[in-house]
Amino acid sequence: MAAAASDFLGVLQILREALRLPAKAGTLFLSILLLTLLSSSLLFFSAYSISPLVLDLVSKLSPLFRNPNGPAPPNLFHEIEKDLRDIASVTSSVAFVFFFVSLFLMVATMYTFAMAYSNRSLSPKQLLLRVGRRWYQTLVTRLYVVLLTLGLALLASLVIGNLMLVSRVPTVATAGVVAVLLYLYLSTRWCMSLVITVAEETWGIGALSWSVELFVGNKKKGTILTLILKVVETAIYGAFGLALASPGPPRPPEAQMMLWCIVAAATAVWEIYAMAVYTVFYYECRKSHGLEEVMKATGEHIYTVLPAAVAVKVEAIY
Repeated sequence: MAAAASDFLGVLQILREALRLPAKAGTLFLSILLLTLLSSSLLFFSAYSISPLVLDLVSKLSPLFRNPNGPAPPNLFHEIEKDLRDIASVTSSVAFVFFFVSLFLMVATMYTFAMAYSNRSLSPKQLLLRVGRRWYQTLVTRLYVVLLTLGLALLASLVIGNLMLVSRVPTVATAGVVAVLLYLYLSTRWCMSLVITVAEETWGIGALSWSVELFVGNKKKGTILTLILKVVETAIYGAFGLALASPGPPRPPEAQMMLWCIVAAATAVWEIYAMAVYTVFYYECRKSHGLEEVMKATGEHIYTVLPAAVAVKVEAIY
């Protein structure tokens, strides 16, 4: 049973509906927003704090690149090795902590938006219980997404690299455009699989499979949504890079920290909005395959395996 075409939200309507979810979530979303902003600011502050180590390493490596055949200064390689160990020790611990912090916040944000979209009440205790129940499953799905993204990046690099050796510029440019479009297409499904893992009871390969099935008939809409989100995200980082590279006297440390904090806040807010967009898109994909009507009729989550007419009951715990 498919929903009528008039019931589907267009791309702009999905973006507009995603803007309404924070208000529908109420005070619970404000708490998540504050925690996300704090986490993002601390992450950028950590990156800023290790920048002197990175600059020191670059200053030691630059003579080797300028004169690779010349004699190296005494103890240079020992100092480079020490800088690499210091950077690795700091960045590894920071990355580990913030990976799991971002994981918990992602589960909390997506589930809050899912309940807000479904007009279901959600208490802080219920949210914490859901995060405790689904963080591991979301971690597994997220690792699948990371591995798939790395695999796609490696494959695209190999193909484009080989084309650069044997083909002309137009061919390489065409391959680059195809790689970008393929990433946008696949990234949409992968992001939707994270929403499925958080909101439903399947995860890992199951969530990825569901995203493939629900994506049928919604490819163009989803790819355009991801394109818009990625363009704005790129613009944020581009503005940050232009601000850092702008001519003039060096900025004082306070001004640099303020710039980093602004970028951290803008990035965090946009990532939250992206989660809202993919949440709305997921439920619209459900509607396009008739699953919303089945859920309303039974009061329970019913997954209709597509395209076969086999229903598998999955109880969601709220």
